[in-house]
Amino acid sequence: MRLKLPLIITLIVAVAGCSPESYRRSADLQVSDLLRDRTQRTLSYSPQTAVPTDPAPRPSPRAYERIPLSPIPPPSPEPIRREKVQLPLVPLGPEAPDSLPPTAEGGVSDSAAYRAMIWAPLGPPVPSELTPRFDLFACIEYAVQHSRSYQDQMENLYLSALDVTLERHLFSARPFARTDVNFSGGQAAVDYRAALNVSNSAGVRQRLPWGGEVVAQGLVDFVRAISDNAVDGESASVTLSGSLPLLRGAGMVNLESLIRSERQLIYDVRAFEDFRRSFAVDIASRYFALLASQQGLVNRRLNLLNLASITERTQALYDAGRLSFLEVQRALQERLSAESDLINAEEAYQSALDNFKLVLGMPVTERMDVAPIALDVTVPSVTVDEAIELAYRYRLDLKTAEDRVEDARRSVANARNSLLPSLDLRASSRLTNEAGEDFTQLEGDTLTYSAGVSLDLPIDRVSERNSYRRALISYERSRRNLEAQRDRVIASVRDALRSLRAAQTSVQIERRSIELANRRLDLANERLRQGGLSSRDLVEAQNSLLAAQDRYERARAQLQIRILEFMRDTGTLRLDPAAGALGRAMDRQSLGDRS
Repeated sequence: MRLKLPLIITLIVAVAGCSPESYRRSADLQVSDLLRDRTQRTLSYSPQTAVPTDPAPRPSPRAYERIPLSPIPPPSPEPIRREKVQLPLVPLGPEAPDSLPPTAEGGVSDSAAYRAMIWAPLGPPVPSELTPRFDLFACIEYAVQHSRSYQDQMENLYLSALDVTLERHLFSARPFARTDVNFSGGQAAVDYRAALNVSNSAGVRQRLPWGGEVVAQGLVDFVRAISDNAVDGESASVTLSGSLPLLRGAGMVNLESLIRSERQLIYDVRAFEDFRRSFAVDIASRYFALLASQQGLVNRRLNLLNLASITERTQALYDAGRLSFLEVQRALQERLSAESDLINAEEAYQSALDNFKLVLGMPVTERMDVAPIALDVTVPSVTVDEAIELAYRYRLDLKTAEDRVEDARRSVANARNSLLPSLDLRASSRLTNEAGEDFTQLEGDTLTYSAGVSLDLPIDRVSERNSYRRALISYERSRRNLEAQRDRVIASVRDALRSLRAAQTSVQIERRSIELANRRLDLANERLRQGGLSSRDLVEAQNSLLAAQDRYERARAQLQIRILEFMRDTGTLRLDPAAGALGRAMDRQSLGDRS
């Protein structure tokens, strides 16, 4: 008794001294000494490398939620919608242009080459030349069905859900069955005994939610003699066994793999929705950019036609002795420059169209025409503080960053649990048949059972200590990541709101600029007709109008893009079918039903 008491006291003191804080201090001491030595040998001095961490608070019930709450933005006006246009009751068919730019003699330009470049032939195209036309919503519908990146994201979400099915299965009753067939024999030393042994086992295994496992198993052995010296026999047994941890591995830590997979699925659902929103904005941005390029081509064709008319007029004025030949050369040079600009713009548009097809998942060789669509846009009217508040409330990635802090806090609690002693309760019972009896004749008086407790003191916990220290560092990182994510959200929202306001102003400015450029061109035409102006001023006025038209088209496209980007950055862009045309275009189920 004198020897047992000091031993028990020593064990109790050792176990009491192995607190998580003592493990943290032990890890810090060893790592500090190691880094001090290595940095001194490598750098000839020792920079500060301490990693201070505060003890993480106990995880809240929110950290164990398998379906963490996700913010859902309220219904809001559609950011973009098809404009309702009522057609007037007029004869069908395209109308011819009102007029072409007049020549110096009062007629119109009769250059067939330039007419072919500007005006398309009237009437429907030949069936073999029909090109599918895609407006904004048709482009999004096609991309949702065929885009490779969209398919990759759906597969990632599927794989995440697949992981959850496995974790759920591991906590369900799992049946098992096994059959072993063995042949045994020998020579004269064992009297040539030979036998065939068949063992069959079947049962059910069940993991317990709070730790441990219960196994129910039945075992049947059949022995059949092959030689006379072997004896036939049948034995059977039914076994029920179980184990239950009381300290280490007990409680919610046992459900960590299931909780992690369930929460990761929610994070992936949020990430998929963020991808869908960015995907819709990207398709819309490329679509509006292509429309701006299309209008730029039209503007350049008209500009080329006008410059051709100016060249003819200056030639006529030169022939009449009212202008020098230098003015004719200048007009001709501007016309050639405009022709080269048109060719380059067409090439750039075709390249952008091919890249757009790649984004949509469309074969590059397939014919496609981007069709303009009349859209009503709803410009959000919020202050900076209101926009930041919306982002804080509805940004899914910010919500995921907050939940990952809870995950890190839960990981610290799990790592702290692994430092505890292992105290396990085990029990088992077994029922067999009598020797020589049929394997189905299980006898109650053959029942045996056992129960016990095993204790493993935390004497060697270096691996667990390091895991605990890593968990503390990961917790600090998750908090810093959350702070950084909030700062990035504020910056993106402020930038989106500034860009939106700038786009609104640019549209107003460029609309006014076009009006001024038209007046300037009218005045230059009149001055040239009266012979009081050189062709240079007229050409500059024409080029100024083209530049103003290009800027206006880009500004109008940017405004529509900025609206979508603002709603995406504040987390208020809804893509469910009930939210409007944009959501319906993103709904694969409704698209599949429609096809």
